[in-house]
Amino acid sequence: MEMENKFLIEAFQTPKNIAPQLSSYFNDLPVDKYVDSDHRFRSYARFQAENSEIVRLPHSTFTQSSEFNRVVGDIERDFAEMDKSMIETPHFQHVLKSFMQRTGTDKDHSVVDVHQIRVTCDSDATSAPAPEGIHQDGYRFVGIFCVQRKNISGGYTQIFASPVEQHPHMNTVLEENQFVILNDSRYFHHISETLSSETGEKGVRDVFVFTA
Repeated sequence: MEMENKFLIEAFQTPKNIAPQLSSYFNDLPVDKYVDSDHRFRSYARFQAENSEIVRLPHSTFTQSSEFNRVVGDIERDFAEMDKSMIETPHFQHVLKSFMQRTGTDKDHSVVDVHQIRVTCDSDATSAPAPEGIHQDGYRFVGIFCVQRKNISGGYTQIFASPVEQHPHMNTVLEENQFVILNDSRYFHHISETLSSETGEKGVRDVFVFTA
């Protein structure tokens, strides 16, 4: 019988020039109109490997089951299209290929969803990067790549073995250029609340979230 390993969690650092080349593309993101907050901004794109090339699929709406998303589950969401010029940069392509190669989605023709998300916060009011709480996304794999953390305290990336676990399996701050990928069917994840660390200044957390 053939023995096969099972992917669980991988965390790694990309080259230091990746995140700085992508951060400016977050400045003009539109507000996420599906969350009752003016602190969340978002765009969306879909990709698939075809004949050894990664292609962008036509834009479409995005829906998650309420089984996985208790906040906006079963709602068809029409996010803004991700910026074409950013997608074509070698820096974004490096991040996308890193996710697909590590999860094998560059070989099995899986559709990869990518969400470009900015969450801001103030010094006197917290923001919730993951309003769903401890959750799964309903995919095989979830990846989070940090592009920018500015004037922020909190925002810990937390991975749990179950949704009722008191202590996370992993509890860490993803710094710029750091990438974590997890088996979404095995683990649950959460991002803790953020608060601006500078009085009178906005705190900013910019990430790409990959699912497949």
